[in-house]
Amino acid sequence: LLISEVWAGDYERLLYDKLARGYNRLARPVKNESQPVLVLLGLDFQQIIDIDEKSQIMMSNVWLRMSWIDHYLTWDPAEFGNIQEVRLPINNIWRPDVLLYNSIDQQFDTTWPVNAVVYHTGNVTWIPPAIIRSSCTIDISWFPFDDQHCSMKFGSWTYSGFFTDLRNNTLSLATYQPNGEWQLLGLSAKRSIFYYECCPEPYYDVTFTVSMRRRTLYYGFNLVLPSMLISALALLGFTLPPDSGEKLNLCVTIFMSLCVFMLMVAEAMPQTSDALPLIEVYFSCVMFEVGASVICTVLALNFHHRSPEAYHPMSPLCRKILLHWLPYLICIQRPEELGGRMFSSEANGHVESGGGLKHRKHSYYHSQITDGSERRTIRRGRSPEKNRTIEISEKHQKAKDVHLDFCKGGTGFRWSRLHKSRRPNSTERASYPLMGPQLTNVERLASDGPTSPLEPPGTKEERNMENLGHKSPENNNVNNKTITTLVPTTQLLTRTTMDDWQFNTMMNELKVISNKIRKEEFIHSVRADWMFAAMVIDRVCFITFSTFLIICILVLSHSAPHLFA
Repeated sequence: LLISEVWAGDYERLLYDKLARGYNRLARPVKNESQPVLVLLGLDFQQIIDIDEKSQIMMSNVWLRMSWIDHYLTWDPAEFGNIQEVRLPINNIWRPDVLLYNSIDQQFDTTWPVNAVVYHTGNVTWIPPAIIRSSCTIDISWFPFDDQHCSMKFGSWTYSGFFTDLRNNTLSLATYQPNGEWQLLGLSAKRSIFYYECCPEPYYDVTFTVSMRRRTLYYGFNLVLPSMLISALALLGFTLPPDSGEKLNLCVTIFMSLCVFMLMVAEAMPQTSDALPLIEVYFSCVMFEVGASVICTVLALNFHHRSPEAYHPMSPLCRKILLHWLPYLICIQRPEELGGRMFSSEANGHVESGGGLKHRKHSYYHSQITDGSERRTIRRGRSPEKNRTIEISEKHQKAKDVHLDFCKGGTGFRWSRLHKSRRPNSTERASYPLMGPQLTNVERLASDGPTSPLEPPGTKEERNMENLGHKSPENNNVNNKTITTLVPTTQLLTRTTMDDWQFNTMMNELKVISNKIRKEEFIHSVRADWMFAAMVIDRVCFITFSTFLIICILVLSHSAPHLFA
């Protein structure tokens, strides 16, 4: 028993010696050299390590399964202690020179030289693991909602189809490890025959195609959702009041943010002009929207801050479009229209209800003058004899026609005071007892007004009174009673002339004030028109760009192969 066990331990050594004796690893293991070696190629796909879109590289972990028949590696198990199989180094036996055609690794062949399993029938099975870096044409048309199909092409590098018949055997995903970015859809194999220009022999290859789909959760939360929020902020820029001073800054900041996002996408995308990514199309639409919003914001700010001193009033066409048609279409109402209509209706009501306003003011002015003169005379306790002098002054006041004309024109209310004085005719002179030089002096005193607005009106009348008082003695004696009678009348005329000077001064000041108010109202009206036009432009841009953004989102979402993966 001990001897048999010792001999049994030497069976494997004897088998290795037998298999190595006279074996040449360069010779094809066939009995007939005219027949090709049948090589079966399979693949166990382990993991998608990385997809480099920029470099268009797929890195994957695979196990290759190659098997062939080597007629020089056969034995009878009964002669060698019933040994069915042995492990031999792959470098000591013949192996097909199967390589990855689209490998971009520096070593090119990255398979690990593991041992081959040799069965007593001559069947050789070799399963080398490999980290494969293969070129992959990345279709970025639907990024990040894209599906990619990467291929790995294996074939004999030197043996043609006449020497090596390469066929696909098995595919296995039993040991596959899922990837966080890519979802594996399927794995397929295809055998093809290719004829090169250099050689008439056919060359066989087996192409394994890996179908995968990008998971959109990462890109949805890091690219798509922020870009949608930024585009929404671009729309909110049209609702920001122009007086805040941050309207243009917001639009420019949003534009720069989109530029940063586009740079992030451009860094991840390959530098190719074959296709434009879907997210790039979306970003381009959003950037076009934001760029147009910046232009429209500048236009709206230009309209909002236009001053009548630097710009002409709005043309009739612009007024028709910006102040009437567009506000009607977008259902926007001018803020001051309600107040303006109420004010104008109230003003019209006052004017219409006060149709006799001019006459009432006119009569009120005369009554104030007349009644005031009578009240002043009565309060001073004038005697009834002197009322005739008051009547003379009243008739003289009637000769000075005071007319207040309220005319409402395009520039406001215009006030005019017309002074009409005339000398009494012979009939009037005969009806008064004081028709002589005295009345002439009175008329001269009444008709003469102040020489300048700065000179008090009473100064001239006082000088006239002094002139009346410093006549010759004989005239003083003759007219002493007349002067005494005319003193109240002269004082009344002096007071009336004083009122005329104050009235003229007041009218001049009112003209200055009214002109200034009219100018301010005109400036305010022109500025309000431009401000309302800016508001209309903001609203139109908000509606237009919102519609454009919604249409872009719907069209791009509908064209994407999938939205969630």
